[in-house]
Amino acid sequence: ATASVNAWINDMAEAMAIGKAIGEKVIIMGTSTGAGLATYSAQLDGLLDGATAMVLISPNYAVQAGGSEILTMPWGEHLANLIVGPERGFTPENELHGRFWTTRYPTKSLLPMAALTAGARATAVEKIKTPALFVFSEGDKVVRHDVTRDIAGRWGGPNELVIVEKTDDPYSHVIAGDALSPSTTDMLAERTVAWIKTLTN
Repeated sequence: ATASVNAWINDMAEAMAIGKAIGEKVIIMGTSTGAGLATYSAQLDGLLDGATAMVLISPNYAVQAGGSEILTMPWGEHLANLIVGPERGFTPENELHGRFWTTRYPTKSLLPMAALTAGARATAVEKIKTPALFVFSEGDKVVRHDVTRDIAGRWGGPNELVIVEKTDDPYSHVIAGDALSPSTTDMLAERTVAWIKTLTN
């Protein structure tokens, strides 16, 4: 409930500084809203300087849920509480999902997510020169893959799309990882490493 876009940007700056301090090259990887944060951060002066590449998995540039635009409107929090209630929650798909996900959270925590998503969507990506790999499913029921395609099409640096046709996640959003999509993890890891090697060799 206390999250903010500014706090997330500070986290990104800290992570970038750590990466540059301990690594030879920095590859930024973000999933869902984390990918939106990476995209938004790339336009901020100096924040991502030195990044070799970005891997953006199921990037959240626009959510599928109808009515989500109210979250960025005046009185958005009040309206969301009236419509959704003070909290949102879901039933985990399995034990790992329940262990590693937050399954219940205040509705107001959606506001910074919506603000960041709108900011990422409005980013002048034509000016971003960092190479990017966009990894997503066209069956994603959480975020809009058409917006991802649009942003990738306008990206200013070299970029490539990896379309994941089949996942274990019923929402086709978490498209790798033991909890929700174990069958695609190795393939996507290998594909990502191969792409990074083309940039760093």
